[in-house]
Amino acid sequence: MPFGGVKASGHGRFGGEEGLRSLCSVKSITEDRFFSYIRTSIPPPVDYPIPDTKKAWGFLVGLVNLAYARRIWGRAKGLGDLIKGLL
Repeated sequence: MPFGGVKASGHGRFGGEEGLRSLCSVKSITEDRFFSYIRTSIPPPVDYPIPDTKKAWGFLVGLVNLAYARRIWGRAKGLGDLIKGLL
């Protein structure tokens, strides 16, 4: 494989898309989805610099439980943890 790429041509590693990406500086750009009506922001417990790691961890665990718990009790507990992390 010449150039360490894919198949006999070697295209794809150095001469293709991945080779071009290796020469670029990747940057993510975000913008609010609903323009100026609703502002999205990072919640204070997890905004950098993180003020209290235990509170931030509790907030994130609550968020995951609220979104993915199988039972309603698990979601209610997640909501409680989320609110406790915000206070």
